[in-house]
Order: sequence, then structure tokens, then C-alpha cells
Amino acid sequence: MTNIRFIVSVVVGIVLSFVSVALFTKWESLYQLESIFNSNFLRGLAMLLGTNFSFNIIAFVTKGNWAVTYFLAPALLAWIFVGYIIGTIAKGSRNGFISGTLAWVIVLLIWILISIVAGEDLMAFFQGNQLFMTLGGISGSFIGVSVSSVLGGFISGPEEEY
Repeated sequence: MTNIRFIVSVVVGIVLSFVSVALFTKWESLYQLESIFNSNFLRGLAMLLGTNFSFNIIAFVTKGNWAVTYFLAPALLAWIFVGYIIGTIAKGSRNGFISGTLAWVIVLLIWILISIVAGEDLMAFFQGNQLFMTLGGISGSFIGVSVSSVLGGFISGPEEEY
């Protein structure tokens, strides 16, 4: 039963990550991407997944603007939401962390692979000023999903042994 919970939590996390940012922007990000989806589906999908990694935690910390409204960006809220749901389904802090991290890695790899197939310039994300934005987005999303998946797993109760 634990394996089924683990697999279901990872699958639900991956599926939720496709629409989670749109939930916290009142579906505006999805409406903006609609025209891109009509012209090039893969590019639109790559941009949709790329919005999951748009909260730059490095810039947030280094700028020193500690307002709550800047911290609660839609991308971070999306990963907190996804992580909490993953942890709740996985049940247990350790299972929640492992399944949340696995879902995060899979979404990151899907984003990179779809970006390559769509013809996006991924080298631009890892050069110059974009390097800090990309690393800040990736680390911010990882912090959001890992902390919330552990919290969701802890709240849902201890791990079950079958």
C-alpha cells in the first residue's frame, strides 16, 4: 500500500505542476500562453513548465526587500501547494520528502527535455545574469516543494507499514 501511495503522490504532483502556477495567477498565465499553444504546442508547454521555476529566491534574499507580497510569488505558492498535496498523499515526513523531490526532479527534466525539443535556447538560461535567475528559480522551487512535502507528510500522520 505504501508503494501505491508513493506512486500516486508523484503522479499527482507532476500533473498538478502543469496547472499550479495558473491557479495562483487567476488563470492569467494560461490565457497568455493560449496564443503560443495555438502556434507551437511544444514551445507553449515548455513555457508553461518554465513558469514553475520563475520565483528567484536569490534575488529576493540579496535585494533585501522582505515584503510578504514579494515572497509569496505564484511560482513559490504553486510548489508549496504541490508539495503539501504530495506529502499528504505519501503519508510520513520521509516519504513526503522523497516523493516531493522525485516529482520536482521529473518536472525539471520534463521542462528541460521539452525545451530542447521545442528549440528553446537553454544555454541562455545558464549564462551571465540569467544564470542567477535560473539557479534562483530552481532553488526556490526546490525549497518550496521540499519543506511543504515534509510538512504535508508530517501532518498526515506517520508512515504506514504493510
